[in-house]
Amino acid sequence: MKTKILTYLKINIPFLCLLCCLATLVSFKIMTQKEKLMQQEEPEKFLCIEIYGKKGSNVKVRLNDIPVCELLIENEKGYGNSLAFVNYYAIPGINTLSVYPLSQKGAATIRLARYTKGEITGENNGETLIKIEIKNNNTPIHKKIELSANRKRWSWIDTDIINDKKSKKEAITFSKSFYKMMEQNDISRMITTADPILNYEILSKPETSKEKLIEEWTKGLNLAFTEKDIYDDIDSIRIKLTPIANGKLFEVTREDGSFLFRTSDKNEFPVGFKSIIGRKNEVWKFYH
Repeated sequence: MKTKILTYLKINIPFLCLLCCLATLVSFKIMTQKEKLMQQEEPEKFLCIEIYGKKGSNVKVRLNDIPVCELLIENEKGYGNSLAFVNYYAIPGINTLSVYPLSQKGAATIRLARYTKGEITGENNGETLIKIEIKNNNTPIHKKIELSANRKRWSWIDTDIINDKKSKKEAITFSKSFYKMMEQNDISRMITTADPILNYEILSKPETSKEKLIEEWTKGLNLAFTEKDIYDDIDSIRIKLTPIANGKLFEVTREDGSFLFRTSDKNEFPVGFKSIIGRKNEVWKFYH
């Protein structure tokens, strides 16, 4: 039996493992020379969630009710680790780290750590903010931590609460519409729906212009999605909406839990897009 490698492209150009149009008021002030110097000397910090598992541990982790990291070890004697950078999911004030064991085997250590730009990640590196050690027994664990109030306010924080029937119907309509954009290879409109993520990239990389990012995304998507791709009949797919971010976002999948926004398995190497959507100012877009 031929083994098929399933490649899902979660777009953060350039490609990482396979989405913030911020509506904020900017206030200007004249900084003193001392303030400018302090700002220049302040090192850039990154938050990272790490999972270190052994004996076949299977674990999923959420930050503020958003799935951010997962570790699945098939071999009961096996071990491994997984990590994700999570600045985008952190909020000013109280944050909640949630650990969900997916089996009753193995053990794992989960860590929320803070690193300085350029620092090597690892269990003994960085600054540990939260550390959770578990033996899997299907019991979720939730821990809270307060983070600096001057953190960036990501646009998903201000999306609508969407746990009503009308919102779910709108989300299904948007999902089907976007799938058809993929079929039509409409790269420009695909990028427009991910505008919150482009703006997030600009906040993270202030030296990069939006025009440059759009150019990079366009090149990347044109390489990933081609007119030769095969797609499934969207009207035959049962779409599953999983509420996350405490009712502010949906994770969109097929009923079996697999990606919705992807080319058909009939392709030798299926590729996919993002999976988390939200609504802001009556407009649905991708939010990572």
